[in-house]
Amino acid sequence: MALATLVGQEAAAALLRACPTEPAVYRREGSELDERIPLSLIEAYIDHGLTDPAFTAAVKDGRAVHPGRFSRGGRMRSGRLRTLFESGHTVNLRHLQERVPYLAELCRAIHAETGYTLFVSGIVTPPGQQGLTHHWDQFQAAVTQVNGRKRWPIWRPEVVSPVDDYLDSPGMWTVEMQERWDSTEPYAEYVLAPGDTLVLPRGWVHSPHCLSGDPDPSFHLTFALRERMPLDLAEALVRTALHSEEFRAGIPPERLTAENLPGTLDGVRSALVRFLAMADTSATAGAVRAGLVPLLSEA
Repeated sequence: MALATLVGQEAAAALLRACPTEPAVYRREGSELDERIPLSLIEAYIDHGLTDPAFTAAVKDGRAVHPGRFSRGGRMRSGRLRTLFESGHTVNLRHLQERVPYLAELCRAIHAETGYTLFVSGIVTPPGQQGLTHHWDQFQAAVTQVNGRKRWPIWRPEVVSPVDDYLDSPGMWTVEMQERWDSTEPYAEYVLAPGDTLVLPRGWVHSPHCLSGDPDPSFHLTFALRERMPLDLAEALVRTALHSEEFRAGIPPERLTAENLPGTLDGVRSALVRFLAMADTSATAGAVRAGLVPLLSEA
């Protein structure tokens, strides 16, 4: 079971049965992940510029530096990320599954097992420092601690089930939220050590940081899992209407004007309701499943 590589067999079985509703920490005893992706490997990627500037960030106390500090013309500048790290910046390398073969294989296996699209970020924080401050994510996160320790204070969600750009953290942030987080005890707090995996549902607010006095940098991999939603099934089911000539017919521009569009939509809605009412879900399940498991490069 591929998901067990992140959380262990028992937790993986539970996560396949139901989406998590609260944060929880699991032990991944004997996982090859820790052996295959040590801190030294990620440091090599940092030091040799083996990353894509578009998916690289250097952040300190909630503020990201301009990409020009470590890249030029779409290419990494040698040694610049190391310098930023030494000055206290957290280095975030996103989409590592596109550059590290083992992570590519693991993600493909998890994708096939769950139907979820996903990507992996490698996050290295200097001792005693903090990268991002309070925020929430649009995905279910499996945070796998590999080196050092990191404290994760977590607050209840501000929004329900954020996804993609809808109800995203930067767009929803307010001064009032920040003041409340700063003055309110977290709902839960975990200190992750090597071998721990924190499963964090979408929307839960967190502000992770290294522990003061710890001598080692923190390194964790975040597996960003995009849960499948009823909307995904609805879109995939509607897509099977492509086989019907009625839904492939052209629509004249005149019917798309502001004045005529409501009537056009009424007609399409009526046709769609008829189509869905007659759809044989047993016959279309294969096509829907194929629509839910696209190539990983499209995630």
